[in-house]
Amino acid sequence: LLTGLLFCATMHGECSAFAGVTGVAGGEAAAAAQGAACRSSRRQSIVLSAEQQETDTTKSNELDDGSTDTDNSGAGTWNPLSLAVLRLGFTEPAWTSPLNYQKAEGVYKCASCGTALFSSNGKFDSGSGWPSFWKTVSSGRVELKKEWDGRIECKCQKCKGHLGHVFPDGPQRGSLDAMELATIPETDPQIGYKDKNDSDSSFSRMPRYCVNGAAMKFEKES
Repeated sequence: LLTGLLFCATMHGECSAFAGVTGVAGGEAAAAAQGAACRSSRRQSIVLSAEQQETDTTKSNELDDGSTDTDNSGAGTWNPLSLAVLRLGFTEPAWTSPLNYQKAEGVYKCASCGTALFSSNGKFDSGSGWPSFWKTVSSGRVELKKEWDGRIECKCQKCKGHLGHVFPDGPQRGSLDAMELATIPETDPQIGYKDKNDSDSSFSRMPRYCVNGAAMKFEKES
């Protein structure tokens, strides 16, 4: 009888411990699911921005005869790597572009047509190995397009040269200058503003434009 009571007590303790572990695991799973849902929501915002831009771009490029202006023949560079990136969508190896380490004030322009795309005010160190920006320099400078694998490609609006991709894991809103936040172009992905309770959040993430350095040229501010 004593042996039976001890056995039951032991099993009860193990069941309680198992229930406790299960509860912790369930809490961690719920937190992970909530984080995944948040990331999915930010990514969906970028996807919607890309789809809207595709529609707007087609309309804005329409000529009087109904055709579209998509001529890419006016390349402004003969650099083989730049052409491979801009025209073929090649991705340069990480950590190889000098522009990834550029700290000076200035403007980052398209290496093909010279259009100003980003400024040093919107640049940040993402740790990715490629020049990264959380906003463009002005409205309508960068075109977004959803690719077959779900990634969002960013291209020069004027010459359609491939620049890189945009992701929803940029810097936290609270770490950025308020004056710069007030000048975010309307054509940029509108994420990083509200939390799940629809209130301003300093912890929400801004976009990350991950750009090939070979697709740009830097013009230092005089």
